[in-house]
Amino acid sequence: MIKTSADRIIQLFLLAFIFIFGAAILVAVFTPDKADAQKAPAAGNASPAEQKKTPGASGGDKQNAITVAVRDIAPADIEKAIRINGDVASRSEISIYADASGKLVDYKVGPGAEIKKGGVIALVDPSRPGSPFAVSPVRSTIDGTVISLPYKIGETISVSSPVAKVGVIDELELITFVPEKYVAVLRSGLKASVALVPFPGEVFSARVARVSPVVDSVSRTVEAVLVFDAKDERLKPGMFAAISLVTEKRSGVCVVPRSALRIYNGETVVYTVDADSKARRVRVSTGLMNDKDAEIVSGLSFGDAVIYSGSVSEGTPIRRVAEGKKS
Repeated sequence: MIKTSADRIIQLFLLAFIFIFGAAILVAVFTPDKADAQKAPAAGNASPAEQKKTPGASGGDKQNAITVAVRDIAPADIEKAIRINGDVASRSEISIYADASGKLVDYKVGPGAEIKKGGVIALVDPSRPGSPFAVSPVRSTIDGTVISLPYKIGETISVSSPVAKVGVIDELELITFVPEKYVAVLRSGLKASVALVPFPGEVFSARVARVSPVVDSVSRTVEAVLVFDAKDERLKPGMFAAISLVTEKRSGVCVVPRSALRIYNGETVVYTVDADSKARRVRVSTGLMNDKDAEIVSGLSFGDAVIYSGSVSEGTPIRRVAEGKKS
């Protein structure tokens, strides 16, 4: 009897355990996971940040837009120039020679001194051992300013040695030597911009006055003489000049920065901005070009907005920054 009661208790305990375990399984299967419910909000209740991340959601293009620099095309000028160096010199500069060979005894004037025609510049002793002679003066043949005295006292000079250079410093010019490859475009009247070391950031205007008719067979250059458009008392003979010589110029044309030009499938293209603020590829033909800009002869019109900085492709959403401004 006692054994039967114990068996029944065990059976009841096992049945209760099986019932509880089965109920737990059913609850686990049919009840949604709380974490999953939080990760998947009901449609229409997504946060604004989640909506922006959803492909095709409103504002997606704006969110992914690339910031680019843009230039609006307007009629402009473009120049092609060659850069050469030269020296400022007196237009009437001449060399002064001694009448006799001998030892340079003394200079009577210094560089920058004003001298009259017939004035003594230097003294030369033409004496030879056993044959003394009187000292021979070297005289200026013009009124002007002593520009240079190339020899030192005690040096021996000949009648073909220029003892001094004298010129009128109010009449200055630029002497330069242009490489042979530019001979075809080199001519009188070409405009030039001149930069001088003593005046950083300042530009002086000049033009080509004369071009040598021959090419130097050693240096393969052509001598060109330029004159300044305006007199300036600050300019001195002997100054070093950096010259930008304009060989070609176009006015009122479509001009874009050279950085806007790309090569696509072997063709020259640029990217413009359309009405939807997206990049559009346009095939173009170029004309005159310099280091910074390029003339566009076909493919663009005035008013087009050209991207010249920023990595884009066809259809890329863009956010434009006006030229000269920072994002």
